[in-house]
Amino acid sequence: MLSSDEILARISCKEDDPQRLCIVPDPSERIGERSGASVDLRLGRWFKSFKQTRTKFVSLAGPAAAPRTRSKRSASSDEVTSTEASRTREHFVPFGQSYVLHPGRFVLGATLEWIKFPATLAGYVTGKSGIGRHGLVIETAAGIHPFFSGCLTLELANIGEVPLEIFPGMEICQVFFHRTAEVVDPKPGKFSGSRKPGLRTPKADAIFERLREGN
Repeated sequence: MLSSDEILARISCKEDDPQRLCIVPDPSERIGERSGASVDLRLGRWFKSFKQTRTKFVSLAGPAAAPRTRSKRSASSDEVTSTEASRTREHFVPFGQSYVLHPGRFVLGATLEWIKFPATLAGYVTGKSGIGRHGLVIETAAGIHPFFSGCLTLELANIGEVPLEIFPGMEICQVFFHRTAEVVDPKPGKFSGSRKPGLRTPKADAIFERLREGN
């Protein structure tokens, strides 16, 4: 795990240095004020919430799985063709205004900072204890792979008992960095390059398809 001094050194590398860690806006001043081993990131202005629709369920095995099981569970056309656009709505919250997350509700957010990882770094995201103790869960998919670039999507859930008011620009999470063996054949992840909260329909892999068919 990188120390605060090592993180600062990576951020300070020249633009053409392959070891450079890029974070915009630059958090160097905040990192230098404390001796932690992470970088605090702020909440951005875009949110994506889920509509309460007539869709009975969303298959986490991917849309290709639905037709094969139609006869077994009488899946409706709404269940099969449910898309991101039909299930979600986007919200833009300006600085100075807030988003209220009610108990039991879930929303996707994004970091204000844009990050670009080099080939020799990976990371993971965790919440900040001060807001976690009030019932705000920050994420469920923590890993960040080498070569990732973009704003991080955050899964925000209120598991507490009272509504929580969150503001764009507030410190919302922290990222820890780890050295890795250099990746020589970069394959950007499906969320790389995103500046808004991202949601993708899950896809079944070939092994799962064979297992489901009993092969």
